[in-house]
Amino acid sequence: MGRPRSSSSHFADTLAIVQDTISQRAAVLRPSATFAMAARAGALRAQGRQVFDFSAGEPDFRPPTAVREAVVALVRERAIGYTPVAGMLALREAVAEHLSAYHGTAISPARVLISCGAKHSIANLLQATIDPGDEVVIPTPAWVSYPDMVRLAQGVPVVAPTLPEHGWRLQPEVLARVVGPRTRLLVLNSPSNPTGGGYGAEDLRALGEVLARLAPRTRVMADDIYRRLSYAPFEHASVVRCLGDVLENIALVDGVSKTYAMTGFRIGYLVASEAVVTAATRVQGQTTSGAATPSQYAALAALTDPSVDVEVAAMHEAFTRRRATMLAAVTAIDGLRIVPPDGAFYCWIDASAYVGRTGVADDTALANWLLDRHGVASVPGSAFGAPGYLRLSYATDDASVVGGCARLTEALASLAARGAE
Repeated sequence: MGRPRSSSSHFADTLAIVQDTISQRAAVLRPSATFAMAARAGALRAQGRQVFDFSAGEPDFRPPTAVREAVVALVRERAIGYTPVAGMLALREAVAEHLSAYHGTAISPARVLISCGAKHSIANLLQATIDPGDEVVIPTPAWVSYPDMVRLAQGVPVVAPTLPEHGWRLQPEVLARVVGPRTRLLVLNSPSNPTGGGYGAEDLRALGEVLARLAPRTRVMADDIYRRLSYAPFEHASVVRCLGDVLENIALVDGVSKTYAMTGFRIGYLVASEAVVTAATRVQGQTTSGAATPSQYAALAALTDPSVDVEVAAMHEAFTRRRATMLAAVTAIDGLRIVPPDGAFYCWIDASAYVGRTGVADDTALANWLLDRHGVASVPGSAFGAPGYLRLSYATDDASVVGGCARLTEALASLAARGAE
């Protein structure tokens, strides 16, 4: 008869089983394809490879001077403690004033929740308003995180396809086909990641009329994080100004990351009804509590210091120039097709002509081949719900845009020469 097992040995075995058990909601989540490609590009650079990184949606500029000085002064001059869960009152007031002016309506600070980035704002909104089985309509191609955040809230993402001939804008007849009694939210990202497509006033009114007629319980979430990165002749349209007479249920998501080159500060904001903001604040209170205090002071400077606008204008000018450079290069490559983006800082490229060639089975294989063999980092379109496409970000310096596009041209020429399998 063998020796009895010790209680500590039995506990160790049990613990190993527990550690291997994960929740169903975590199991269905996918890692971010954009972060994965950026990490691979960084690893190759660390090995000494030259890499033109068009993968990340992150401005390459430093934050405005006033923002940096505000953080330094705070750290030097005072203790840094917690803020209220919803954010500093001064920052909520600044956000309310800023967005009231843009959207043409009075927004009170009580309707503003400061969060750890716009992504966190969206997650808070979904957790506060979506019940199991509720449907969220997402025009596709779409940002990689929308569907998984909906699933994490136990909602059901519903795909609403858009087409290049419509400028990647959701059409009313498509919306009418996908809404139903369980529809609770329509996501509108304008300008869009990844396509750069934006909605004009007439586009928004047409969509609002469909919802008012077929799904009046539906809330519209306007993800406006790229709204100030729009390029003429396109002009960003306010959902509030366009739908205020059709729908009362509007939620705005905005932040400082893209416009002010403040991605690492992680400050976003949600604006909605007081009931929704109160519920979302409770959610945030049991997850992160308030956003980082130094970051809130930095965001306050971004929104209130007049000198910031000069630097923002210079960044916009640079993005406009880089957009023109990348568009010219891409349109000159045989087989690539693109709709010029209305905004954001991405070129959304139909590269399906190069899929199926020797060693390139799909868009993911194409993106991997471009990075591994030629040092050009992109994000495959399948991550956004559109196989056969590539997303290239021009949020990088001018020399990298020129050099990376030249490398892309050479790479695809070599692939074209190999022919189809």
